[in-house]
Amino acid sequence: MKDFSSWTVQELLRDRSPSIRCHPIEWSETSENCFNIPNEEQLVDTPYQLSLSANEYGRMHGFFLGDIFYIVWLDPEHLLYS
Repeated sequence: MKDFSSWTVQELLRDRSPSIRCHPIEWSETSENCFNIPNEEQLVDTPYQLSLSANEYGRMHGFFLGDIFYIVWLDPEHLLYS
């Protein structure tokens, strides 16, 4: 997490290695249809999934607001995508 905090949004969005992946969430392919947070329509342009390692620690789901990634869910069991 500390390393991620020094990267720019563009660096996170580029594939750096097989273990670090940041990509948009396609709600139609998941077990949910939104984050279900207040004012989501105004806050979230694109929801993202971010991996910290190659399937070892699960994934974080959230969104960028400016240069900050807001974590909404931690998904250690990979339950969002079946």
